[in-house]
Amino acid sequence: MPLRLSLPKWPASRKKREPNHLGVVFSPGRLAVAVVREGSQGKPILVAYESFVDDPSLSEVGKWLKREGLSIESVNLTLPGDDYQMLSMDTPSVPAAERADAMRWRVKDMIDFPVDDACVDCLVLPSPDGEGEGSHAWAVVARRERVGEWMSRARKARLPLDSIDIPELALRNLLVLAPQSQATALLRLSSTGGALIVAWRGELCSFRRFNDLNIAHFAAADLMTRQSLLERLALEMQRTADAFERQFYGTSIERVWVEQSVPDLDLVQQLAPHVSMRLHAYELPEQMELGHRAAATMNRSKPPRPSLVAIGAALRRVIVSRDGGAA
Repeated sequence: MPLRLSLPKWPASRKKREPNHLGVVFSPGRLAVAVVREGSQGKPILVAYESFVDDPSLSEVGKWLKREGLSIESVNLTLPGDDYQMLSMDTPSVPAAERADAMRWRVKDMIDFPVDDACVDCLVLPSPDGEGEGSHAWAVVARRERVGEWMSRARKARLPLDSIDIPELALRNLLVLAPQSQATALLRLSSTGGALIVAWRGELCSFRRFNDLNIAHFAAADLMTRQSLLERLALEMQRTADAFERQFYGTSIERVWVEQSVPDLDLVQQLAPHVSMRLHAYELPEQMELGHRAAATMNRSKPPRPSLVAIGAALRRVIVSRDGGAA
């Protein structure tokens, strides 16, 4: 007869905390990281973030995680802009699982290296009226050798690399956190240039890079030069918005979130008179909960600027879990 013991009933344990996810992005002389997890109030939590400068390596990320006492379930690393291409193509008329392979043969004459040496993915855009998938897609192409190098670097740093992404999709993740019936856009200026991306129906629909408009250009410009730069940027933004709304007649850009990244310059205030869209400053505390580590970092005397790309990359698994599909 089995021995049965009457065991004491221990108090119910607290609900297990959601796993942490790490986003990583490299830019010249800088490595930015962010850790996020799902929150209980409908918003994800920015657990922590950090920047490393002076020829940083991924091994520093592992040391930082250990110092902070952070365990990580997944890592999403974004490729630098020079490591991939995005090509506009017709959506392949094949099942979704076969689209990447179909794209491979379409791009073989559009890239300057053998297609057998390429990693290819397919991102399908919504239809112009928003009803289902459209007939246009992005082909994302990267050299297999470069992707392999990033995988090797993550392995050596003992980081659990789960995926390799592109910055445009990382920023898309920020735009789709809250459901929107209309299209939304995000403008950011970084040390390497500017970018405007537009998302609708949860998909990356349009993007524009401004390689000659970066933070340093605005910060170093005199009053007249700065005004000229602002007018150029506003013109490019309006052109992008007009082209998007011609292509996707079922929507309009409801608002443009603007990262206030240029020191001593209110981009929203300066750009608003020159564009037809509604501009709003992108404030992290309005979009995400701040964990105590992230809040402490923001309160340093000289805090690093949070990288929206790193945060968006870290959100990938949160978006996948929420929407039940691939991000």
